[in-house]
Amino acid sequence: MNAYAAPLLLIAVGALVIASVAKLPAYTDPTWQDRFLSVDVSLENSDELSAEWYAAKAAVETPRHRRLDLGMGLVALGLGVAALFALLGVRSARDLIALGSPSTRPRFYTFAALTWLSFIPAEWFWLDYTQGRGDYPWWADSIGIPAGGVLLFGIVGLPVVLLGVGLAIRGASLPVTLWSRPALGPPYGVCIGLIVAAVLALLVLVSGVSTEPFLVPSALFALYLIVSGRAAAVEGRRLTSR
Repeated sequence: MNAYAAPLLLIAVGALVIASVAKLPAYTDPTWQDRFLSVDVSLENSDELSAEWYAAKAAVETPRHRRLDLGMGLVALGLGVAALFALLGVRSARDLIALGSPSTRPRFYTFAALTWLSFIPAEWFWLDYTQGRGDYPWWADSIGIPAGGVLLFGIVGLPVVLLGVGLAIRGASLPVTLWSRPALGPPYGVCIGLIVAAVLALLVLVSGVSTEPFLVPSALFALYLIVSGRAAAVEGRRLTSR
């Protein structure tokens, strides 16, 4: 079976979800924000007004934005899977069974660094997109703080990610098959850490499909690298123990 059938199906389903709400208005009352345009905002009442704004928004919001996010998430997942398959030369189910890690250490490090750093612009684009469609009150600094936070987290986290790559691939002969066994073996600490990281990446991926589609490709590639790291860690210990 052609490996691209599944990602193409995801893209098609996502497009249908988007088309189903294309003509649906975002709010049952398009004038709901008018009463907030003339409010006098201060440090003392900003939080209270924001709570009122979000409550008023929720009361008149239609499923349009939520379904658009889901549709875009499915499209992003399909495109991400297709891109990963193209990068790895996957064409059939047989290729999936033999799927391997990055083929050299420099490629592994580069792939990991680019994937980790890609979360920063992905989050920025999402914040800008949601601000543009009116998801936040005009008086609140709703995107500046998270935009700065994700940049700081990305920069601080990069050395940790690269250290994790080094621990995972130490002693391994790359590339390694992703589905190598045992699933959990020595070095146990590294494998457990990578399995936990894989679960977190999967949660980000699933959440991103329904609520934050711009993060989906980054989460998908991160999951691939984490699974690759687990296989490399097991393979590396097997080789060094001979």
